[in-house]
Amino acid sequence: MPLTESMDDDEEEFHNNNQNGNSSTISTPPPTSAATSTFIGEDDPFYMFRGDLTKKILLVDQELTTYTTLVQTTDTAVNTHAIKETKKQLKRHIKHAESTLADLETTVRVVERQREKFPHIHDGEMESRKEFVRESKSRINDSKMMMQSEEMKQKFLRDERALTERRRGVVGNNGNGRVPDLEQGNASTSTNNNNNSNGVTNSAERSETMLMMQQQDDTLDDLDLAVTRVGYMAESIHEEIESQNKMLTDLGDDLADAEEQLGVVMGKLAKLLKTKSRCQIGLILILSLIVLVLFFLVLYT
Repeated sequence: MPLTESMDDDEEEFHNNNQNGNSSTISTPPPTSAATSTFIGEDDPFYMFRGDLTKKILLVDQELTTYTTLVQTTDTAVNTHAIKETKKQLKRHIKHAESTLADLETTVRVVERQREKFPHIHDGEMESRKEFVRESKSRINDSKMMMQSEEMKQKFLRDERALTERRRGVVGNNGNGRVPDLEQGNASTSTNNNNNSNGVTNSAERSETMLMMQQQDDTLDDLDLAVTRVGYMAESIHEEIESQNKMLTDLGDDLADAEEQLGVVMGKLAKLLKTKSRCQIGLILILSLIVLVLFFLVLYT
């Protein structure tokens, strides 16, 4: 059955979300003709990767909504653990979507470079595939930009400043004392004003420092994901090397068995020819081979 007639529920939800006002829209490829669509089905690698990519972009959208809601409705300076875990999960979904998108682009490039091998994919279908790839890439990039938008950074900065102000206010209240006279009260007021001015400056510096530390944490999280992927690759390579070593061991055993059997044959041949000289046995075998070759040449010429 052609895939254009059997779109699954996830892809329908994906297109419905786009029609409801998402930042970019992934359009459905136009229906192909009856003669062409009979050749384009679920076994087409493009449609296999497209369905997978559709699901992964939906996961990115859902996780991005969760992340933005969490940032906008909670105190990011306090609720750091939940925000960090949500952002890590969002980055993981984006990485998976980008990986599948790369596979999808590969299928398009292969067809584009070897058009003569895919006559059932007409130019209109090819253009719709390119458009899907472009819009999917735009959708993923928009999600990444929204995750790191200036609005998000400002929210983090405001929350950090508010937390610093609260802490400074608690410390200031704990250090307040009675003022014995008006003169001391004026001096205390002047001192407090200077302290407030310095406190605002320190609060801004502290908030910026905390924001930089959060960005460094995000960079370390990305590095952690990269190291994890390298670890998986190293484990796969280790398993492959073990498999190759086992194959080489089996090959060595087979060669040893063959050499042993060859030795037995040579021993029996030497007993038959009444000689143990390897040179004489080799010469006899070569001459026998020459005789066979000459016999066939005489027979077929």
